Amino acid sequence: MSNQKKVIRLIKKANKQEQLNLANWGKSVEQVREQKKQNDLIKPTHVELFERLKTNLIIFDKLDNVEGFAQLIKRKLMRFDISKFKEQNPEEYQKYLVPMDTTEIKIKLQSRGN
Repeated sequence: MSNQKKVIRLIKKANKQEQLNLANWGKSVEQVREQKKQNDLIKPTHVELFERLKTNLIIFDKLDNVEGFAQLIKRKLMRFDISKFKEQNPEEYQKYLVPMDTTEIKIKLQSRGN
């Protein structure tokens, strides 16, 4: 049986509501991905604010409906450079690889030309 026939057969098993739920979930995942990209672009502006004010804490005391604070937290971390290790010690790297199962739901949506 061709892959296309298998896919069509599997699609037909999901009813309209199930397909709608899955499509909505896919849209939500994409929105979160896009929002993270936007947040990553905006973050440097906020970091600059803390640096300009020479503080790591801003109290929200001038807002009408919200109270709280924003805190800039900088940490120095060490991370293991896997790429460099793999390049310099390929046999050793292979010894530590373990099988892993993952689950992914890939959704591609496009508007119909109605």
